[in-house]
Amino acid sequence: MPETPANGPGGPQYVMPPGIPPGVPPMWAPPPADGAWFAEETEPEINVMDYVHLVWGQKWMIVAVVVVAMLIGGAWAFTRTKLYRATTRIALEQAPQIIKNQVYSGISWWELQHYAQDQVQVIETRRLAERVARKLGLGGPGNDSGAYQLLGSLTVKPVKDTNVLELSMINPDPKKAAEWLNLYVQEYIAINIEDNLDRTRKVYQVIQSKLDPLRKQLEASEQKLLQFKERKDALLVGDQDKNVITEQVNTLTSAYAKAKTERIKLETKIAALKRLKAENLSGASLPEIMNDPTIQQLRQQKNQLEVELAEKLRTYKSGHPIIKGLRSRIQGLNDQISAQIQRIVQSLQTDYQIKKDREQALYANLQALRKQAIELSKQTLEYDKLQHEYEQNKRFYEEMLQRSKETDISSTAGLNNVRVIDPAVVPKAPYRPNPQRTLLLSLVLGLFLGVGLVLGLDYIDQTIRTPEDVEHYLGSEPLVAVPAYTGETSNVAREVYHSLRTALMVAARSEGSQVILVTSATPQEGKTTTAFNLAKTLAVSGSKVLILDADLRKPALHHLIQTKNVRGLTSIVLGKREIADVAHTIADVPNLDIVTTGPLPPNPPELFSKNSFVRMLEQAREKYDWIILDSPPVASVTDAVIMAQVTDLVLVVVRYGFAKRKVINDAMRQLTRTGARIAGVVLNYVDLERDHYYYAGYYSYYRYGYGEDEVEGGHRKKKKRHKSRVTV
Repeated sequence: MPETPANGPGGPQYVMPPGIPPGVPPMWAPPPADGAWFAEETEPEINVMDYVHLVWGQKWMIVAVVVVAMLIGGAWAFTRTKLYRATTRIALEQAPQIIKNQVYSGISWWELQHYAQDQVQVIETRRLAERVARKLGLGGPGNDSGAYQLLGSLTVKPVKDTNVLELSMINPDPKKAAEWLNLYVQEYIAINIEDNLDRTRKVYQVIQSKLDPLRKQLEASEQKLLQFKERKDALLVGDQDKNVITEQVNTLTSAYAKAKTERIKLETKIAALKRLKAENLSGASLPEIMNDPTIQQLRQQKNQLEVELAEKLRTYKSGHPIIKGLRSRIQGLNDQISAQIQRIVQSLQTDYQIKKDREQALYANLQALRKQAIELSKQTLEYDKLQHEYEQNKRFYEEMLQRSKETDISSTAGLNNVRVIDPAVVPKAPYRPNPQRTLLLSLVLGLFLGVGLVLGLDYIDQTIRTPEDVEHYLGSEPLVAVPAYTGETSNVAREVYHSLRTALMVAARSEGSQVILVTSATPQEGKTTTAFNLAKTLAVSGSKVLILDADLRKPALHHLIQTKNVRGLTSIVLGKREIADVAHTIADVPNLDIVTTGPLPPNPPELFSKNSFVRMLEQAREKYDWIILDSPPVASVTDAVIMAQVTDLVLVVVRYGFAKRKVINDAMRQLTRTGARIAGVVLNYVDLERDHYYYAGYYSYYRYGYGEDEVEGGHRKKKKRHKSRVTV
């Protein structure tokens, strides 16, 4: 498939997809790279200077708002009734504490702060206000208006971190404000003293009502204590007797334990002897028997006889009288040993019985002494209880008696814990209204309202007004800003179009002829005027220029040159005419050829989709340096989108403060999706009066730089004035 030219020589060449019949225009060019079809709109950066310029540009609106605010504030301040405020301060000293052991007792800082907060509520009570109102003669019997009038004009607030209260009263009469406030404080002090006296008397009455029962209770406890001491069975003598009984108990306990131990030892020995006797064993192994001197002597004699018997048996027979005699003597010694053992056992049994009896006696005495100690403890506890009750009743009675005396003294003296630090004086100047403060607040409020109004209107305004708006919101290059000019200021607009010409030369991709599509997002943004003036500027500079009115919906170029729209672009595309046959010229611009629309077709997009339209542009490239197409708005129809595919550059005209940013963004996205190269944006019909702060420096060079002369095509010549707005 051969390549179809899209943007002319030097421009991008798009390959038609398979299956597309020949002659179909290249509007199916591939989309831009990097997902440009669905690129997200970047959030504009906030520039503080933009807001400064915005506020400065609307300074007269802000001044008007400030003036109105100050007039309203001044009228309010000078027409209201003047109110005067008198102020006094009182200090709250330590409050009397009758429940203490002294009339004035120190309290903590926190307690004093809470007391001060409570007194604020007391001062603002209706009871005190009614009392002051009666003294001043405000209101009448059963009428609380005077009290409410005082409370409405009274303000009480504690001074931070102190025990001082600040009272203020507002009144139209400065003397009344001071007098009423001083009287209010005096009545507060009086009612405070009365409350203290009343509270003291009530406390005194309560104490007096409790003294007689306390005295009777003390006497009863004292009588119980005496009766206990006089009891016959009372064992209590003193703390010394308690110690003696305790010592005796400890001694008997030790003796009893020792006797029991000795009895158990003897009982063990006797049991052992009984076992030996029952087993016919000798008791020589027992310590009492082995250590007995008599038994030791008898055993020694026995041993000697046994030795002698053994020697004799070697000589004599067992029946010999000597042998019998020795055996008889040995038997006698055994009998003596047995008798001695029996005596030892009897001695042990006797000693055992004595130990046992002593143990029992000690146990009986110990039990009796323990019972006595328990009884003594019970009586001691009872005595301590009676003694404690007596002492407690006595102490409480003495304290209440002392408080009764102190309360009696307090009830006869007026206790005041409120001290006036700074009495109220007659105010010299009104408190409210304060004209100076009111005017200052009105000025500040007016500034806030004015600036807020300007910023709010700017926020509501979604149009484009500055080149910075073009960059921030449209993401495109702002080429020039064309002012709303007249015949007297056309030199400024002329120089602006010269700048636009230079910008297009820089933006051109090659040095060959360039096809420029001039369009806008919505109608009435000045695209036709921009295209015509741009064509004239290019032609004046020496370039051969062709301008085509491609707005087949609502053509306007023939009105600018004041000619009939009989033949034109449609005649060329349909093959009925050539460019030279339908081109119009202007006498003072010889290098400019103008082609109007000609007869309007029923379906303009179909006309721009023809190959003859592309061939016409190719033929125009051979003869002209610049071909400018004036197309319909993008948001209205698709004509500009179709034509953008076969042009080199697209110039978008945005009217100052006209179309919404969203509509313009949508239009530029449609152009970008076709692969069109947008050279930039022309900001048209700029209101210099409204945004003079911004564009003053922008146009000062053009306005005052050349005087009555201007440079065109490299030659200086006298500036011509024109009455027509479109003829620059």
